Amino acid sequence: MKFKTLVSTLVIGSVIATQAFAWGAAGHRMIGEEAMRGLPSYLPAFLRTSRAIADVGEFSREPDRMRGASKPGDNDRLPAHYINLDDEGKIDGMTLDSLPANRADYDVKVRAAGSDPYEAGYLPYAMADAYAQVAKDMAYWRVLTLMEQRETDKAKKAWYRADRLRREAVMLRDIGILSHYVGDASQPLHVSMHYNGWGKYPNPDAYTTDPIHGPFEGVFVNHNVTTLDVRAKLGAYTPCTTRPEQCLDAEILATNAQVVPLYKMQKAGDLVDGNADMKAFVATQLGLGATTLRNALVDAWRDSKSVKVGYPAFLYDDFVGGKVDNPWVSLYGGD
Repeated sequence: MKFKTLVSTLVIGSVIATQAFAWGAAGHRMIGEEAMRGLPSYLPAFLRTSRAIADVGEFSREPDRMRGASKPGDNDRLPAHYINLDDEGKIDGMTLDSLPANRADYDVKVRAAGSDPYEAGYLPYAMADAYAQVAKDMAYWRVLTLMEQRETDKAKKAWYRADRLRREAVMLRDIGILSHYVGDASQPLHVSMHYNGWGKYPNPDAYTTDPIHGPFEGVFVNHNVTTLDVRAKLGAYTPCTTRPEQCLDAEILATNAQVVPLYKMQKAGDLVDGNADMKAFVATQLGLGATTLRNALVDAWRDSKSVKVGYPAFLYDDFVGGKVDNPWVSLYGGD
């Protein structure tokens, strides 16, 4: 199948970043599943079950499946899938390291530069938020598991168990959401202003201006890349020793460095079914997504001991050490 055939297989028209999917169902599913398969044995056992692996694979598609539920939802969520970095790896003069701590301040800065934050995208914030939510889920799971083991009152013990199971279900969905945005960050066309053809920018190397987004991330992946290909690219765990968002942003920068190589490969005719070089390129990027997600989950488990839960809120070690006067009120609620 030649490139023009790949293009014609999708109705992509004038696709812009706010409309494009990052990877397709196959790519996002493989990232989520392979990250879960790569979890170490000291994380909760339920995360390593075949059911959890399959669930995360499907939940990894959820932010795309949410599309079309409502116009307000789409307007708010679609820019979470991308950030249109320029050729210097900046967004309106800001490096990822210098982005404001919250999205509201980011919006102000982007607008002050004369741009639209919804066109610029806010993928780094979506990733950071999803990571924090998973860490919070894990913190609740730790405490609920502890209290289920300690509680002697049968009714309370039953509630702790039921709430732990509820938290496990929520956690798998939240991991899927994190997986999706981490997956977006491994797709070169989701971290560049050249998101669907080079665009109206200086183009001395005559890279294509044809829409290549859909054919690259969906059709090619589905036809050519397998779970085993991605598994072979899963890297060793490297702990995050700085702020979580900085480690997640490192994936965006690594992926942004692959934008020009991708366009060079397309120019050379590699975006065709069966091309070994393009297959290796895509498998490497999917492997980067799976590795980043697996690392983030291990880091979130570590960080969860520093996340307060309940109301009044306490740390896991406070519950362990008996510093919480009334754990039941904190977790079940007394209001």
